[in-house]
Amino acid sequence: MADLTSFDSAERKLRKLRLVQYGTTVFIAFLMTAVNHWYQNRFDVAWTLAAGALMMPVGLWLSTYRSSYAASVLMLVAVVGTLSVIMWRSDGLHDSALLSFPVILVGAAQLFKPRHFLAVMLLILLIVLFIGAGTVLGWRSMLVPSTELDRLIDSLAILTAGGYITWLLTHDLQRAQGRLRQQIRTLRASEKDLKFLAQHDSLTRLPNRVLGSELIELAMASNQRRKVQVAVLFVDLDNFKDINDSLGHAAGDSFLKEVAMRLLTAVRVSDVVCRQGGDEFLIGLTDMDSSEDISQVANNVLQQMQMPFSLRDTEIRASCSIGIAVYPKDGATFEELLRHADLAMYQAKESGRNAYRFYDEDVNVSIQENLHLISSLRAAIKQNEFVLHYQPVIKLSTGALVGAEALVRWQNPKLGLVAPGLFIPTAEKSGLIVDLGQWVIEEACRQMQTWRNAGAPPLTMAVNLSPVQFRRGGVEAVIERALKISGLDPACLEVEVTESILLQDTEQFIQALQRLKAMGIRISIDDFGTGYSNLSYLQRFAVDKLKIDQSFVKRLANGPQDTAIVNAIIHMAKSLQLTTTAEGVEDETTRARLSAMDCDLAQGYLFARPLTAEQFAAYMQAHAGTPQ
Repeated sequence: MADLTSFDSAERKLRKLRLVQYGTTVFIAFLMTAVNHWYQNRFDVAWTLAAGALMMPVGLWLSTYRSSYAASVLMLVAVVGTLSVIMWRSDGLHDSALLSFPVILVGAAQLFKPRHFLAVMLLILLIVLFIGAGTVLGWRSMLVPSTELDRLIDSLAILTAGGYITWLLTHDLQRAQGRLRQQIRTLRASEKDLKFLAQHDSLTRLPNRVLGSELIELAMASNQRRKVQVAVLFVDLDNFKDINDSLGHAAGDSFLKEVAMRLLTAVRVSDVVCRQGGDEFLIGLTDMDSSEDISQVANNVLQQMQMPFSLRDTEIRASCSIGIAVYPKDGATFEELLRHADLAMYQAKESGRNAYRFYDEDVNVSIQENLHLISSLRAAIKQNEFVLHYQPVIKLSTGALVGAEALVRWQNPKLGLVAPGLFIPTAEKSGLIVDLGQWVIEEACRQMQTWRNAGAPPLTMAVNLSPVQFRRGGVEAVIERALKISGLDPACLEVEVTESILLQDTEQFIQALQRLKAMGIRISIDDFGTGYSNLSYLQRFAVDKLKIDQSFVKRLANGPQDTAIVNAIIHMAKSLQLTTTAEGVEDETTRARLSAMDCDLAQGYLFARPLTAEQFAAYMQAHAGTPQ
């Protein structure tokens, strides 16, 4: 609307300017011609021209202070009237004044609306017809015929004025054409931008799912003729919600932009990368010869995502889960490939995330099995089919046993002993982890007190708490009840939470931790370094222990960079007066390096695998003489 108003204002200013130029031109032409006729004693013509000339300033005043359109009508009527009188009293249709009528029509075409221009043209035709008829019928008499000098001067004046007015019209037309060309270019650019926006994601600038599907379908049609494979990779970011909740949506948007750039880096120029929506991306791989080539690209994507992200001075370690479907083996249409890649992605998440999985027919079966698993878990909780195994925690400086971590196992009547990785994710998604977690806490406290009653040293029992347990609320009441029933000293209990829980920073969570600390329970951060590594929460929540994730511990032999990371975590913990526990210690070399770094505690297969209660009791007996 603002552009249209500005355009109309510019048009009005131009119309007034042209009116001034036309009026001035006519004024000068009439005065010059009047002077010529005055010197030739043609006083009637001179006075007529002078009267017409004087109407021009009147019209310009009217244009300035009243209406420019009314001024245009007045000035045009004055010009036509003046010329008509001169032609009637002089040579009629032979008078050079007749040449002025085309010039008048040129000016009228620029100043008037189309219907008014037609009226002017009709008026001129009627005047010419009337003068011609008056000459033929003898209605008029020629007073003084024009001389050749009159015709010469009149013609020069008319042609000069006409040429100037025509030049102005031509100039305006050229300007209008220039503006039109610019508007066409702007319109085309706008159409191009609109098309781009309609086909691309506004945040990452990647193709959206509509354009992405079209590009992948084109690749499928092309590769079908050449008998090569097309792969669709469904990429889903792990724990993206935690970034939004902890750092804000602006940081989340920056993270998605960086993810888009890394995905483009991980593939070839000929491949397709698009944003499916939210934290989901699609990659279309063209001209793939084998599954090994597809796996290589998937590994490249995982490696790109594992490199640290820096958001708001916070280092974030992220990961993704990838599902892969291959054309034409896994589907003949894009929709089939997308659905199957989506199913395979969920298989990758269930396998522990930060992984990729190819689709196969077993994926569909596993969905049904997952529903059956939830039902079986619900029944297993009621029928007490779960057992706890205990992994020893060793003090590195002395080799003494100082504690145990309680790890749940499912003793299924048909499947045997089921590892937690196969049912814990499902239990968390279904909410069954709340009931299962309550049983784990109660059983761990009961068992530790049983060992204490049998004369065991004052060991610490570590129990993992799920984020779901905190979100449901009442976790401190569950722990308090377990301590009360078992009679266990709260100082012997340690709860392990993940960094993502700490960064939720909700009032409910803060109060829960404060109550646990007030009870004398220790708090440990599990898998430290794999999340957001924000140091402020270490002091805010009065954390007691950091557990270095086994992914860092197992890479100690890789080189100085990995060693520096573990060393930095240990020294940071020391400066904050926190205890450090290394997970996944499997050989003497790793143990020696951790000892040299002054790491406090360790657990892993080097010391013992998770043990049953009876096996752990025997392990305690074997280490009874080890100095603390």
